[in-house]
Parts: sequence; C-alpha cells; structure tokens
Amino acid sequence: MNQELIKAEQLCRYYSRGNYTIKALDAVDLTIARGEMVGVVGSSGSGKSTLLNLVAGLDTPSAGEVIVGGAHLSKLSRKELARYRAEQVGMVFQSFNLIRHYSALRNIESALYFTDVPREERLDRARELLDKMGLANRGDHRPADLSGGEQQRVAIARALVKRPTVLLADEPSGNLDQTNAQQIATLLKELNLAGQTIVLVTHDLTLAENLCSRIIRLDYGRVVEVLQ
Repeated sequence: MNQELIKAEQLCRYYSRGNYTIKALDAVDLTIARGEMVGVVGSSGSGKSTLLNLVAGLDTPSAGEVIVGGAHLSKLSRKELARYRAEQVGMVFQSFNLIRHYSALRNIESALYFTDVPREERLDRARELLDKMGLANRGDHRPADLSGGEQQRVAIARALVKRPTVLLADEPSGNLDQTNAQQIATLLKELNLAGQTIVLVTHDLTLAENLCSRIIRLDYGRVVEVLQ
C-alpha cells in the first residue's frame, strides 16, 4: 500500500463578506499518497486554489486540519511553517510568476535563497535543472526573452530545485498554446513517473484524465466526486 503523504480532515475555509459567509471549502476530506499525481478539477470558484493554498501553508483553515508527512500544519510555529514552505513545497502557477529582471538561472536559484543550501550548490542545482528542461543555452535570458512554454519550464525548474516533497501545480498550462501545453503535460507526467508527488489543479477534465491516477472534483467547496 502506498504511503499516505497528504491528508485533509473536515477542512474548511470560510470568508465573511458583509452579512454573508462564503464557504470556499466546506468539510473536505481527502488523502494523497506519496508518489501519486492527483487532479483537482472544478469550475471557477469551486475551491481548487483555496485547497492548494492550504496544503502549501499559505493560508489558514477556518476549521479542520491539513497533515503533510505526519505534520499538522496548524500546529507548526511561524518559523516551522516558513521552513515547510521553503523546503517541502514547490508551486507552479498559470502566470509563471518569474522575476522579470532576473535571468532564468537566477529565477531558479532564487527558490533556495531562504534555505541553508550554499550558493555554489544553489547554482549547480539550477544549472542541472535548466539542462533537464532543455534550456541549458537560455540560462542568461530574462523572462521577456523566453517563450511562454520556456517560461513555464523555468517556473517548474524553480519549484523543483528545492527537491520538494510535493509539487503543487495551479493551471500550469492555462496560459499556453496547445503545443506548449502538451509539452508541459508530458513533463509533469515524466516527473511523476520519477516519483514526484503532484497535485494538479485544473478546469480541464481531459488533461486530468490523461495525467492523473485519481481525480477529485470540487463544487462549491465540497468534494462531489472522486474518479479513479
């Protein structure tokens, strides 16, 4: 049996808007095994990104619990939570979020700035990933000089340079044309086959079906279906 890595127990995230309460997540239970790639699908506002932010330790639940690798995130101190985000979580976004005045190499290296990794090792890791992404000759290029697909590969390399426990991908191909989107999908599949745990948030059910071992469908903050 695969080892459980991520567990959500009765996870809730509520927001107040005047006299109204918005239930972004409402009593969500789920488990994700180490080495699994799970798709989280749903329409806009279904709670997908909220779930990702809670697993990443970027947001705090209104109720319930997120447990990653046996650690209850709500019980971590601020320092421990910052270390968890810096060392165990890699995040990839639809909008790339690269630093525009940094080179590709430095963008990747920047993910290790708040760790104990020495600078020479940071650079070695960044160069290794540039090569793995097929961008060895693009390391000195800034984001504006890269195609959308190249920027997203740099963003994935930046997430992976930490050697994270889990890779969280939020609509990673949403801003790409079909060719580049397929390249990113292939890359994610290769990473998962190599053992990387991945949580893929997408509105594209076909993409999730092609990549993921399981699909969790959210609607109005609740799990309404699990497809295997």
